[in-house]
Amino acid sequence: MCPTTMYSVKLLLAVIGLWSLAFSSIWMCVNSLAVDEQTWTYELKNIETGSSNPEMVSFGECKLERISRGVFAVIGAIDIKYDIQEGDSNTVEFNSYRSENGKDYRPLPFKTPRQHIFDYFNTFYKDYVMDTLKDCSNFPAFEDKFEPPFERQTYYLDHCQFDQESFPQHLQEGFYKVNMSFSGDVDWYIIFVAEVQSKV
Repeated sequence: MCPTTMYSVKLLLAVIGLWSLAFSSIWMCVNSLAVDEQTWTYELKNIETGSSNPEMVSFGECKLERISRGVFAVIGAIDIKYDIQEGDSNTVEFNSYRSENGKDYRPLPFKTPRQHIFDYFNTFYKDYVMDTLKDCSNFPAFEDKFEPPFERQTYYLDHCQFDQESFPQHLQEGFYKVNMSFSGDVDWYIIFVAEVQSKV
C-alpha cells in the first residue's frame, strides 16, 4: 500500500507506462468532452500494488509531490525480473469503478479489453502516455512500433509531471477506482483510488 494525499486524476489516467500505463487509456474514451476548466478536483486516497511472485515483479516505494494546482509529480519504481516477449502470455486489462461512499463500487463503462502488453504499448501507451514519460523515466520510447522484448530491469519514474487539462469539464462526485491487472508469467496489479469533489 502507498497512501498519499492531494493528487490529481491525471495520475490515475496517466500513471500507466506499466506503472504509468493506467487511467489515460480509460479516459481517452471521454477526452473529446474536455472544454475549458474542469468543475471538479480530486484527492488521491490510495495506491495499492501486488504481485503473485515478488521474485519476478516487485514494487519500490512511490512518492507524490504537488507542483501546483492540478499538477503533480510522481516518483516510483517497478522491478520487472523477466523478459516479456512477442507472442507470450503476458497481458494487461483496465477496469474502472465508482462508489458514493468508498465501499460499494460499481463498474463504469470506461475500460480496455485484455490484450498483450505490446498491443497496449503500440496503441494507448504510445498515444497517451509515452510523451509524458520519455524525459522522466526509462520506460520505452519509440517512433513507429515497439520493438520486443520488454527487457527485465527496474523501471522508474523520476518526478514525472501530470496535469488534468485534457479531461472532461464535468465529473460526478464520489470515489473512483481503477484496477490495472497484468497476467501471464506472473500476476500483478496496480489499483488507484481517488475521491472526486466539485470545486467550490
